[in-house]
Amino acid sequence: MQVLKPYLANIEHLTATSHIDDKKIYIHPKLKNLGCVSIVLIREAIAPVVFRNAEQEITDIECLDNLYVRAVPNKFKYIERGRGLQILRALGVGGKQAQNKTVLYKGQKVSDAFDLNTLVFGDSANYDNRVLPVRAAINYSDALSIKPKEQVVDSTFHNRAMEDGTLFDAESKKNSDNLFTRHFIKPSTLMVQVLSTRGQVLPDIGLKHLLLSIGLAGSYGGQTSVTGVNIKTHIIGIYADQFEQAITSPYELLKVLQPHTDSDLVTIKATLHEVLQAKHATSLQGAEVQQWQHDLIKAFEQNGSLLEQEYQAAQPKVAALFNEWFS
Repeated sequence: MQVLKPYLANIEHLTATSHIDDKKIYIHPKLKNLGCVSIVLIREAIAPVVFRNAEQEITDIECLDNLYVRAVPNKFKYIERGRGLQILRALGVGGKQAQNKTVLYKGQKVSDAFDLNTLVFGDSANYDNRVLPVRAAINYSDALSIKPKEQVVDSTFHNRAMEDGTLFDAESKKNSDNLFTRHFIKPSTLMVQVLSTRGQVLPDIGLKHLLLSIGLAGSYGGQTSVTGVNIKTHIIGIYADQFEQAITSPYELLKVLQPHTDSDLVTIKATLHEVLQAKHATSLQGAEVQQWQHDLIKAFEQNGSLLEQEYQAAQPKVAALFNEWFS
């Protein structure tokens, strides 16, 4: 994947030094250079999926004079950020704290909490009366259903019955009125999503970590204790250029797919790749990227692999970034 190098950060040069005056200096993350890398995905529902807020209905958004299912970025980022922590723990190179529970006590090094996962997905922590913020190197977009909401959402009606199988509550001596409707996204629904960088902020090992964290499938959304694994991820491709391109918005890709909403996955992938490739200086087709991802997974499962050595070599360099930045 050498063609992506011009758009990625250099793990050897994550920091830079600037002068406060003629005597004092400070260390900060290296100033960003131009470069944008976008990973375009199709999220396929392979079991009922629930993306909702406080209301019981599936979240949606109006676009192209219709309503489409909308999964906000954190519905996917939260799961994949958590998977990234698990990867670092398995390799013994990070993931020391629970997700969204990052705590630093006086006397600790910042790198005791911040690691490669922080660099990729972002984080923040309170430390010695300061808030330490780290902006994510990768930005998640909304995931939008390719077909209108009315075609991909269904519902079921439930009641919480007593242990004997009836609605009669022996304690209150009356029938339970605990009835509810569960709305869900139907299996085989396809959603388009884009993960992208802005500037050369993601090092090569960070991109590999991201591909491992995306994985092949997972449990996303609510009520996953009922559905289990419910999303399969397909990679359309990786696209890179000096400047961001409008076509990498999922809302723009939805317009491209309007004549193809009833097409199969192969046609949809080919259609998206064609328009994305034409707008970017560098592109890698999905089959090539997924083979790379499979190779990374295989390497991860082997003790002492070159990938494991890359992670181990990156750990002190990422630690130095955070320790020097926030010192």
